[in-house]
Amino acid sequence: NRTVSHLRLSAASPSSTSSSAKKNALHPLHQAQWLSFVTAAFLLIVCVGPAAPQPCGIPGVPGIPGTHGQHGKDGPKGETGDPGDTDLPNQGQKGAPGLVGLPGRPGLKGDRGLPGLPGSPGLFGEKGKPFHQATKQFSFFSNKLASSQTVELGTALGFGEEFLPDLDQRLKGKSLTDGIFTCDTKGVYFFSFHISARNKVCLKLMKNDNVHMTTCDSFNGFLVTSGSALLELEPGDTVSLVPVLFNTLVLTQTSVANIFTGFLIFPTV
Repeated sequence: NRTVSHLRLSAASPSSTSSSAKKNALHPLHQAQWLSFVTAAFLLIVCVGPAAPQPCGIPGVPGIPGTHGQHGKDGPKGETGDPGDTDLPNQGQKGAPGLVGLPGRPGLKGDRGLPGLPGSPGLFGEKGKPFHQATKQFSFFSNKLASSQTVELGTALGFGEEFLPDLDQRLKGKSLTDGIFTCDTKGVYFFSFHISARNKVCLKLMKNDNVHMTTCDSFNGFLVTSGSALLELEPGDTVSLVPVLFNTLVLTQTSVANIFTGFLIFPTV
């Protein structure tokens, strides 16, 4: 109330204060500050004071929000949390197998391994046959064509006569069957032939049904053609000499001979 009265007195007597205001004139900045303070105090007394029952004025427009302040300091460290639930599985179920990948590159050759343990002894072989030099059958032959034999193209030459018929029986070799040698001892054999013919001759040395070699010769008159070969034979293999193309062998003259010879060089296991 005193403040309101004072303000009323100040407003009612401007003449009395004009002289003192001129003497005590404030700086314009100080005047603005003072005026703001007085206005604020007046509004506070009017709105809040017990002597002012009248309602306050209309609220003003909200002010512009201020800028964000700086981050505060880190707070104190919290307490340790409770342990997790151990009942749940830590690993999921196994998935289905994937597709087979492509083969990788061959690896480097490894070091040589240690020798293995000796194997078990093998089974005993069959008992061998007794050997006696006097009864041994030598695997060889040397036969000639007889003058009475006939020659057909594509058919094995007969060679029905032994070249050494008076040889001791213990040293005689194998007999030919229709001019065909049949092997009974596995090994490497040597075969040779000497054939007399007129003008042209062509022969095939056959191993079983396969042609091992072919020999052809020609001459204006009588001729002798020869040939030889090494063959590795198995028991049951056959060897023969077969004429082809020309049937010009000389058989009737006593001064010529057609000879087919073969013998075992060494047996093989």
